[in-house]
Order: sequence, then structure tokens, then C-alpha cells
Amino acid sequence: MVNDTLLIEEKVKEIIISRMKDPVKIEKLNFDTPLLTLGIDSILALSILVEIEETYNIEIDDSDLNMDKIKDIHSFAQLVRDTKAS
Repeated sequence: MVNDTLLIEEKVKEIIISRMKDPVKIEKLNFDTPLLTLGIDSILALSILVEIEETYNIEIDDSDLNMDKIKDIHSFAQLVRDTKAS
């Protein structure tokens, strides 16, 4: 379970980095960096979400899209893992 979460965290981080343009913000990115501090706007967040859903063949419920559940990479990965399990 722990390894699965770490793999998901790494993949979520990879997807976020692939969408970001600012190398300084990429340098600061770790698993508990608040995503809001990275300048991720709603369009960028949506593209990240779509790629994550396609990668894991899941559909994240709209009710789960709040900043408590996707505040950082760790919580985003937990949401993916929980969605996969349901």
C-alpha cells in the first residue's frame, strides 16, 4: 500500500511538472508543497486532472475536487488511490 502511494505521488508530481513552465517553481516542488503556491490556475489544474484520470483510468467525482483533497501532491495521490479502490 505504501509503495503504491509513493508510485502515485511520483506520477502525480511528474504530471504536474510536465505542465509547469516556471523552473523556479518546479525546483521548489515536493510532496507537501501547497499547489496554490505554484500558480496553478483552474485551466492548468483541469489539464492535470484529465491526465491523471486518463493515466489511472479513473473518474474523480466533482465533489472530491476541493482544496482539502488536492492541496498538495500527497493528498492528490491519496485521492487517486481512494478513487481506484472504489
